[in-house]
Amino acid sequence: MGYVLINIFILLLIILFAESLMYLITIKNTKLKSILTYIVMAVIAFITSQYIPNDYKDFTKTIAAASLILALVSSFQKNTNFN
Repeated sequence: MGYVLINIFILLLIILFAESLMYLITIKNTKLKSILTYIVMAVIAFITSQYIPNDYKDFTKTIAAASLILALVSSFQKNTNFN
């Protein structure tokens, strides 16, 4: 149970950090900002994997790969309505 909670905590910290950085950027909610958010999440996850214990490295590398895949998918998405 503790392993799962630590993984969730790592995931939430990565998302929180990436979203707070994107909040500071003063561009409107566009497709570019969405793609940049996913790329920032991937970079943060990859950097985090360099500094955490071996038990959690695979999880953060998976988060990095998933974020890059989400960035790729969102770049091909059409008719995105951001309010």
